[in-house]
Amino acid sequence: MTDSIFKKLAAVTMGTALIFAGGEIMPVQAAQLTYHFSNTNKTLTGAFSFDQAAAADQQITTSEGLKIFATYNGQSYTEANDPLALVLTDSSGKIPEGQGLGLQFTPGTFEVYSGNFIDLNDVQIISYTSVPEPNFTLGLSVLGLGVLFAKKQLSSRSSSTKA
Repeated sequence: MTDSIFKKLAAVTMGTALIFAGGEIMPVQAAQLTYHFSNTNKTLTGAFSFDQAAAADQQITTSEGLKIFATYNGQSYTEANDPLALVLTDSSGKIPEGQGLGLQFTPGTFEVYSGNFIDLNDVQIISYTSVPEPNFTLGLSVLGLGVLFAKKQLSSRSSSTKA
């Protein structure tokens, strides 16, 4: 019975390895980091993304591939609305809370300055949420399925030994 569990676990492991090995071999690339952001009352919502390698100097600009999409009062804005937009991060591309880091974006109607949203009538706080990379999510899913499979096998094994 134990041999059967190990054989099935080996098959799952081998299948997972084949899935990743079967893909096209690509050169190592830095992760694409994505953040969602919004002001306190959610009149401004959006996301920005950049290649983690661009964060080495802790400042990512539109010329380094910073992409921005925001919606404010029903109107859409992108990095084209502020070619001088940038994101300040730590050297790994993270935006730790309370350190004055984040998006600098001034398309004319409003301004985002790190942790602050400013328009003609108000100043509000901007919050940032990191979005996990798809490969990381896939890896966690495969790991979770493997654990679930092993747990189910152990459960069925203990049920059959009690009978």
